[in-house]
Amino acid sequence: MKSIQIEFSKYESVNSLWSELIEHHGFERAKNIVSQAIDLQKMNGNKKVTMPIIFSGTGGLALIPIQSLKEKTLKCKSKENQVLIFNLKKKAFQILNEAKN
Repeated sequence: MKSIQIEFSKYESVNSLWSELIEHHGFERAKNIVSQAIDLQKMNGNKKVTMPIIFSGTGGLALIPIQSLKEKTLKCKSKENQVLIFNLKKKAFQILNEAKN
């Protein structure tokens, strides 16, 4: 498995990537992407060690070590069913908390 390193201190925390994901993929597909990311975490991750990441341009998924986020990003406690949406071109990210019905 290939590993990439992202320095989140060089990226801005925004609140617009979820709406952009919806605009690009449509609401149902965006919701499915988030659901797949959470499923990936449940199957292959560890809630204390990893967080799923969605690459907003492609809808691609991966798991990222939470440690790489903690110093700058996770000032609040890490919660279950959180997903990181990441946009490399905009140098931005957003942490999304899954809404339960």
